Amino acid sequence: MDPTNLDASQRAREALELRRRGKQWAEIAVELGYADRASAYNAAKRLLDRTEFESVEEYRAIEADRLDEAHRIQADALERLVNAQNLEAVPPAVNALVKISDRRSKLLGLDAPTRVDVAHSGEDFAATAARLMKEIGLAVPSEFQTPDALEDQGGEQDGGDPWVR
Repeated sequence: MDPTNLDASQRAREALELRRRGKQWAEIAVELGYADRASAYNAAKRLLDRTEFESVEEYRAIEADRLDEAHRIQADALERLVNAQNLEAVPPAVNALVKISDRRSKLLGLDAPTRVDVAHSGEDFAATAARLMKEIGLAVPSEFQTPDALEDQGGEQDGGDPWVR
């Protein structure tokens, strides 16, 4: 294949196909005539961003299949290590299985989202932001101060919302 005969879209499709086959971005860049690995990656990423959802799902399925195969190979290797009583090699093999499983969970969205508990004290966002800025030593612009803070500093109040310009 002569990369000089491919238009940008065809070249990006070819870069994505080579990546699906397991090639590294640096190899893809050389093979397709990209300036560097980042250029090859960015071209493929732009293509994926424009690609229909089904194609992205197909790529996700291919990647999941690759992870399944890697997991099978690693699980077989772990079993052989245990059977051979090569116990010092077991922890790294288990760690590899955990990493594969973690990557699959991320790819397929299996992990539960992290819950963040935000306590609301009744203080509005703007007042909280101004207070935190002051606490870390940043100057708080007068337009970011609450009416109470302006009043405490002898500033004028027009009765309007200080957060709206």
